[in-house]
Amino acid sequence: MASPNKQQKRAHRAKAKAKQNRTQRAVTAKPDAFAGDDDRIDLESVDLTELFLEMRVAGEVSQQAMCAAFLAHPLLALVLEQEGEEEATDFILAALIEYRQWTTDSDDEAAALAWIESAEFQADYVAASQSLVNSQD
Repeated sequence: MASPNKQQKRAHRAKAKAKQNRTQRAVTAKPDAFAGDDDRIDLESVDLTELFLEMRVAGEVSQQAMCAAFLAHPLLALVLEQEGEEEATDFILAALIEYRQWTTDSDDEAAALAWIESAEFQADYVAASQSLVNSQD
């Protein structure tokens, strides 16, 4: 697990990136997320509703199940493959912030970030990640 300072820096980057993405989406409507000559996904225009619905259903079981649904989604593997670890981390934090805001019907980024940084969420996220890695072996 990363140091608290590094986690805080990542969280701040993700928060800034999420805000930038929301602002850009509000200003201009993007065409198809897969438009263009290559098969790269446009992270700024991807619709996360399907992922969020899967996470909400899994979240009815437990927070760890919700984290597992998030981590097992094929979009995350695609983001990691195309963008690298640092951009994928930013995307993950931004998506989790957006998910929390979506489920709570709130625009409070600080509350969403506090939820992600909570010890309970961190423990469930790490457990879900380890479970996923163990099931792939």
